[in-house]
Amino acid sequence: MGVLARQATWNAVLAYVGMGLGFVNVVLLYPKILPADEFGLTRLVVSIAAIAAQIAQLGLDNTLIRYFPYFRNSERQHNGILGLVLAIGTGGGLLAILVLWIFHGHFALWFGAADGLYAAHGLTVLPLVLSEVYFFLFRSYSRSIQRSIAPSFSREFVLRLLQMVLIIAQAMWHFDLRTFMLLYTATFMISTLSLVIDLWRSGNLTVGIAKLRLPRRLGRSMMRYGLFTFGSGMATIALGNIDQLMVGVMLKNGLDNVAYYAVAFYIASAILIPARALVLPSMPILAEAWKRRDNEKIAMIYRRSAAIQLVIGTYLFLCLWAGADALYSLMEPGYEVARHALLILGLVNVINLSGGLSGGIVGTSRSYWFDAVSGVVLVVLNVVLDYILIKAFGMVGAAWSSMFSLTAVLAWRIAFLRKRHGLWPYDARTVYTGAIGVLLTIVLFMLPPLGPIWVDFILRAMLITAIYWPLVHVFRIAPDLSAQVRLLWKQVQNIGR
Repeated sequence: MGVLARQATWNAVLAYVGMGLGFVNVVLLYPKILPADEFGLTRLVVSIAAIAAQIAQLGLDNTLIRYFPYFRNSERQHNGILGLVLAIGTGGGLLAILVLWIFHGHFALWFGAADGLYAAHGLTVLPLVLSEVYFFLFRSYSRSIQRSIAPSFSREFVLRLLQMVLIIAQAMWHFDLRTFMLLYTATFMISTLSLVIDLWRSGNLTVGIAKLRLPRRLGRSMMRYGLFTFGSGMATIALGNIDQLMVGVMLKNGLDNVAYYAVAFYIASAILIPARALVLPSMPILAEAWKRRDNEKIAMIYRRSAAIQLVIGTYLFLCLWAGADALYSLMEPGYEVARHALLILGLVNVINLSGGLSGGIVGTSRSYWFDAVSGVVLVVLNVVLDYILIKAFGMVGAAWSSMFSLTAVLAWRIAFLRKRHGLWPYDARTVYTGAIGVLLTIVLFMLPPLGPIWVDFILRAMLITAIYWPLVHVFRIAPDLSAQVRLLWKQVQNIGR
């Protein structure tokens, strides 16, 4: 767990730094400086690009991680695997760009009108699609060679900082919307370029297509795996992005509502940071463990990841519950309509964390086909329930759709791992964590206001912290967590020297 713990710790630090920068951007700056419909346009373009890029790269990001151990040979430039996936990804990205360009008029009608904001500025999505394809692939390559910190730095720090600089510049110089959207797209491209530069500086940017050695049997296996994991990759990207697209299409003043929902989704996603920090370094380690048939190591990672993620996720959800009103007091009027959606999405993320690294374990195993099947089911359920529940309940229906669809598919995935591989993430610690979370939720609900809104939040957060972490320690729910905290403190001290 040494490499995993070290990289997970630094990924967590970068993720929380990025979340802090993103909070300033998404909650404080962008809603105040941009009108809601223009801010909604930026979120809509990013959602479209993320989905299009995931389709375009055809599961290559997961395929690269899963099969990299069979190509690993630094002297032979890893037998040209990076050049192969970049060539295929480029072709898929260009095809996705062509489709978005041809059908731009139809998309414009879905998201407003033929003369609306998306019609005028939506084509800024085109370069963003190719940039995202390359980011997905270079991120997977970095993770495969156990440089998972660089992609986190690129996306969590570089991108957020550039977007902060951009919105401050917008406040000072008042760019027209076309110029702003082009510069906004450029922030993603620079972020991707920074990852490429890191690989080049470390001597790992070895395309090596001329050295490609791909036995026919291995090639067929990779193709099957890529097609299967395409579904699981779509599920990862689609959850949340599909909600925003459906909100934009189905509700009146769609771009405004996209902005409101996107802010709620972003704040709730803070709960997922522990999972993102663990997944980055874990995937290549899981792939190696499956190759060696080291079921004991896989079971250990599964149990520990579920315990740590649930403990941190539950605490963050309680803090979110306590501070929701305070957060919305910082925003422009109108954004508070997504408050209930925020709390539901927060609970969705806690449920997601409770499954540990179940998705990564299935995706790197010989049962990867199930990851694809469950991913497709999740996407279909999400779309169908979005249509039904948004129509019935408005914006909050999108959050309920995510709740129902993710809970059902997560339960199915956990049951599959138990039956097929004898893996189970839960024990008595799970019950303790759930009981503590429910108890503190009831306490928060019953407490009267403790003062002005920010005083109330601070006192509630202090109460949660004073009760929650001592109970976690007494019941020894996550002993690995304290070890990671000590490791982080030592690393911070070393940096200071």
